[in-house]
Amino acid sequence: MNINLEELLLEFNDNLRLDYDLKKKNWFNIGGKTKIYYKADNLKELIKFLKKIENKEKIFILGGGSNILITDNNYDGV
Repeated sequence: MNINLEELLLEFNDNLRLDYDLKKKNWFNIGGKTKIYYKADNLKELIKFLKKIENKEKIFILGGGSNILITDNNYDGV
């Protein structure tokens, strides 16, 4: 399950982060990092991103981060 991260960065550079610290995205300010962090501006961009990764990565939808505890381990996915 390999995905071209450089290609993703070029195409989604404003909304995509690699090795992103999830502490910044939950109310408890805890947790490790994720391999890929993506925040879509709209539904069209989200669909474009999901088609690009073609189910090659695990996906977790975080939402607002208000009711979640995130482990300190790294998340190997999006």
